[in-house]
Amino acid sequence: MTGQQPQFTTPPPGWQSMPQNPEKNGFGITAIITAIIGLLFCLMPITGFIGFILGVIALIFGLAGWGRVRKNKATNGKTAITGAVLGALAIAGGIAGIVMFFTAVEDFGNDMDKIGDDWNSYSDCMADADTSAEMAACK
Repeated sequence: MTGQQPQFTTPPPGWQSMPQNPEKNGFGITAIITAIIGLLFCLMPITGFIGFILGVIALIFGLAGWGRVRKNKATNGKTAITGAVLGALAIAGGIAGIVMFFTAVEDFGNDMDKIGDDWNSYSDCMADADTSAEMAACK
């Protein structure tokens, strides 16, 4: 033999092939972590939009992870579904936070308008008053 390696047509004795198990994927874990962070942002109405965005991202990752499980390319189906559900909760919490924030801003604007209207009424009353009794009647 002049430097040639023997070629095996069958595996050598004692050699066993590894069983083909689908790999775990990170989509489910990513979905859960993103959703939990999104839910934390939903605790403050002013950051509800961040929670909403992270919830959408978590839902997408959860559904992508579930798709990999259905194609038998991953083994973490429960993790992917949990991430998708938590993502949906973060979306709902984000929407609630956004609604609360804009409702508070609208109420604040209405209160400021009322204060301005009351001030204008008082100023007009004081400008039209000629006596101290008429000034005292202005409220």
